[in-house]
Amino acid sequence: MARSSSDNLLIHALGAEWRWTLLDGQGRTIKSGCCRPDQPDWPSDRSQVVLVDAAACTGLKVELPEMPARRLEQALRWAAEEHLAGSAEDEHVVAGRRDEAGRMACVVIGREAMDEICRPITGQPTERMVPDALCLPWAEGELAMAERDGRILARWGDCEFGSFEPELAEELLAGFAPDTARVVWYGGECPGWLDSDRIEAPAGQRSLDHCLAEGAAASGINLLSGPYSPRSAVAARTYWRWVAGLAVGLVAFAIASVAVENHQLTREANALQERLDNRFTELFPGITARGRHRELAERELARLRFGQAAGLLDLMSRTAPVIEGQDRVVLDALNYRDGELELTLRAPDVAALDQLEQRLRALDLAADVRSASLDEDGASGRIRVAGGGR
Repeated sequence: MARSSSDNLLIHALGAEWRWTLLDGQGRTIKSGCCRPDQPDWPSDRSQVVLVDAAACTGLKVELPEMPARRLEQALRWAAEEHLAGSAEDEHVVAGRRDEAGRMACVVIGREAMDEICRPITGQPTERMVPDALCLPWAEGELAMAERDGRILARWGDCEFGSFEPELAEELLAGFAPDTARVVWYGGECPGWLDSDRIEAPAGQRSLDHCLAEGAAASGINLLSGPYSPRSAVAARTYWRWVAGLAVGLVAFAIASVAVENHQLTREANALQERLDNRFTELFPGITARGRHRELAERELARLRFGQAAGLLDLMSRTAPVIEGQDRVVLDALNYRDGELELTLRAPDVAALDQLEQRLRALDLAADVRSASLDEDGASGRIRVAGGGR
């Protein structure tokens, strides 16, 4: 039987064996399987959409002015570098859509990770590659979740997503998604820690693969860009280069256009360099970059990371015995930033929180109760702790 042009082959590049599903135009499963990527048994003549583990990707939003497409890739890497721990030269940065504020969404993945994923599918008709969690349907105020092959996929923003180990997902999601978000579960084995009263079923009767396939097409992201462009895009570029070769008669006009554009690009590059210098000065006062932005930033970030780790360990070693010595006081969460440790606690009453604050102050720590509330189970509150009592 002849295949339908609307068939959609979805390949999930997750784990040692990749799951694949062939869907018809209505999203119904025609055929599915699971195989090693170096021994594929999926239909080789179908256009492929590949989903990659979102844990290998980072979603960002950056400020960038409008500019020609051929300049955007380099400028995007410069803008994304300040959000990355390493060098942007080692990362593959892909542009998405702009939001209402004009910020450009982008996804970052390591070039080594991209090379490893692309190696088994070289020569195959792969047209799109998207982080799996980014393909979950999402709306404002929602936390979209699903389970696939032992990973918890989650999306809590238009460019905010992640893939987690089940035993770590609860703690990590608490730091990303708001507690008020509606949880919409799209499929897979639901973890035991997820409160069933919070879960909402998605509209319709679509399978998880159907949702992911639709989300991949609507995401606005394709990791197969630049050096990883699919064969169809390369063929299209070759065709247009051939057509451009026939337009020799327009050379004079083209030269004038290029000169104007080059002047504009030079101004944009100078403005971007100035913004980079100003941003560097804001982040690292007292240090002059002089063209060594990456080298100096990496050195300062390494120094700051060491200092942050030392400060966290010091505060935890001093506060832990005090919390353990308080009867029925339970630590729910902690957050460390800018030399301050914020403790989220449960206690029998507010007085117990005040007593804990006084004991921390007695250790020459700066401590104060930031918030406290009562419910039928007792009191809950947040205490800020910093070195140096007052």
